[in-house]
Amino acid sequence: MIFEYDGDDIRLIHRSEVDVALTGFDTPPEVRSGRFAEVRDAEGKGLTRVPVRVETTSAEVFPETPGEPITRVTVDRPKGAFTVIVPVPVGAHSVALLDVRRPTPPPEGLAAPSPSAKGEETVLGVFNLELGGREQ
Repeated sequence: MIFEYDGDDIRLIHRSEVDVALTGFDTPPEVRSGRFAEVRDAEGKGLTRVPVRVETTSAEVFPETPGEPITRVTVDRPKGAFTVIVPVPVGAHSVALLDVRRPTPPPEGLAAPSPSAKGEETVLGVFNLELGGREQ
């Protein structure tokens, strides 16, 4: 799946099936923060997740003079594209792009966060697998 983003607007621009071994999607979803593509069934229940690696807060700036270093600058309105490969298990219906924020574990010897401190999951968009379109 190839997505384009411009600020908070995310669009699915291409979807194709590939035959590739996929690893790294078996981490329990409650374990870490980050951005994820979550494959969901028709009722919206998450079936599996894969990490989405995309930098949206800064951009690389290439020097005009060869040999000078490439630098990073903060951007006000991120714009770009990213690719994600997701497994499609039986019953898969849609893919939700999520921004997940989990509480940081305390240093060793300090009390753990309360069980109610589960963190936040923000849905950035839901895209239908069969039609390739946006659901919401």
